[in-house]
Amino acid sequence: MQLKAFVLLALLPAAYAHFSLDFPTSIGFDDDTEGQYPCGGINFGNRAVVNDFPINGAPIALTSTHPENTWFFRAARLDDPENWFTLSPAIDQLGNGRFCAGNIRGPAGWEGVDGVLQVVANAPDGFLFQCAAVKFVGGDAISPSDESACRNDTKVTAGYVSDSLILDATTTQLNGVGPSQTGINGGSLTPNAAVRRDGALAVVGGIIGALGFFFA
Repeated sequence: MQLKAFVLLALLPAAYAHFSLDFPTSIGFDDDTEGQYPCGGINFGNRAVVNDFPINGAPIALTSTHPENTWFFRAARLDDPENWFTLSPAIDQLGNGRFCAGNIRGPAGWEGVDGVLQVVANAPDGFLFQCAAVKFVGGDAISPSDESACRNDTKVTAGYVSDSLILDATTTQLNGVGPSQTGINGGSLTPNAAVRRDGALAVVGGIIGALGFFFA
């Protein structure tokens, strides 16, 4: 009985986690507050660990416990936390596990800028947030093959979708052009039209419009 209880307790963190930002190093993680804008309940200005992020590109490695997520990658200057710059088209992930977007470029002209990388997941249980403290640098891109955390589990596939995110301290809105997207094998994914409110944060979501799949 004690062994069984130990095994169940050991499985609890994995069972209840939403997603983890594995690379670059996250400023922190709290599963209970991961739904809080802008950084999952962690201080936006936390600079305990600062990652160099080449504007020519770097991988972003994630692990999700959800069967589907839509990822948004954004950046803000440390001194301008409400002016977010979109780094990539939205990416829809099918299958839980590890996923890596291999070459996310920094904003042009931001070399030397202290900033924050924000990862937003539109997940079945709502919008989730994690951030990394970064310094945008010049030089060569970081190759995905040089970063051990950058890998895709065999059951994970992903691709660009035409979602756009309007997000600030009071409103999060996900806009698109259609009711569903074409699945990997030609099927249709059920749209997520959930609406929730966390304090002052209003969230309206929908998964729509496939543009083509990759990272399979």
